[in-house]
Amino acid sequence: MKYNLVIFRSLLIGFLLFFYGGTAQTLYFPEPRPGVDVRIKFIGFIPDGINENRDEFLAILIGKKRELEKPDYLGKPYGIVAAGNTVFFTDTAHGLVYSYNLKTKKLIDLRFPISFELPMGITFSKKKKILYISDAKLQKVFGFNTKGQLVVAIGKKGEFKKPVGLAVDDNLNRLYVVDTFDHRIKVYDLDGNYLFGFGKRGDAPGEFNYPTNIAVNRENGNIYVTDTQLFRVQVFNKDFEHLLTIGGLGDLPGRFARPKGVSVDSDGNIYVVDAAFSNFQIFSSKGELLYYIGEPGFGAAEFLLPAGLYIDEKDRIFVVDSLNKRIQIFKYMKYKE
Repeated sequence: MKYNLVIFRSLLIGFLLFFYGGTAQTLYFPEPRPGVDVRIKFIGFIPDGINENRDEFLAILIGKKRELEKPDYLGKPYGIVAAGNTVFFTDTAHGLVYSYNLKTKKLIDLRFPISFELPMGITFSKKKKILYISDAKLQKVFGFNTKGQLVVAIGKKGEFKKPVGLAVDDNLNRLYVVDTFDHRIKVYDLDGNYLFGFGKRGDAPGEFNYPTNIAVNRENGNIYVTDTQLFRVQVFNKDFEHLLTIGGLGDLPGRFARPKGVSVDSDGNIYVVDAAFSNFQIFSSKGELLYYIGEPGFGAAEFLLPAGLYIDEKDRIFVVDSLNKRIQIFKYMKYKE
């Protein structure tokens, strides 16, 4: 009975959001009440409509494109990154990469000179204007310029076992690649030249067991790695010195069962998706649990197998809701709005 009520509630919320164009309600976390400082606001979904106006920014940024007729075309989105008002994300089910313009609300299936088989990680260098995409099956990382041309190709035979998570540090001219099956982080410059790697298989600090996702703090260069099969997130400084370990196996808040996407807001708070718990948890820069958002379902702030997570320079939080075939958008409210 309780499960049926949850489904009914989720469907009702989804209907209201659809009927009223995604603005039927405004959700805040924690729920506003006297003495509670609201910090997270739900903003909406991707996709939530298609506009026929041409997206000039995207034309400059990525080149050739093809508009989609149906927003439910998505298969199983995974990785995500935002560049201004354009959001890019991968689709592992269809082997495609999409863009979505937050202003025009237009979803686009991007076309590249590469046929992807299992695109997963995605990141963008604002400095070089390059969109990097990892393909776990092809065992390569590709970089495309503003014309959609291939300008970076990483992955000689045997170089990667399964490249997944990607992150860029424009300040240090670094591209980080999580090689999941090699239990290692590999570091390149933004032109694709190998610099060094760190980590090996194990459970000590600085060791990994099937890591998947990675993020970089824009302010200080700290590195956050989801160490998935050890159910934790490890934090390093830019010199790869271990600073902190968050989580561990468990079903209580502050623990993980299947951690995936990771990112950090402008105050240094750390966000971690848990695909098994259908939520994302928020920790302080010291690793203290602050809050968690989400539960299984179909409505706003409800997820089915969430995956990637990205926080942009405006503290907008993009959470990939894989089995619901969408992205949910939240905002960290650094100051009261």
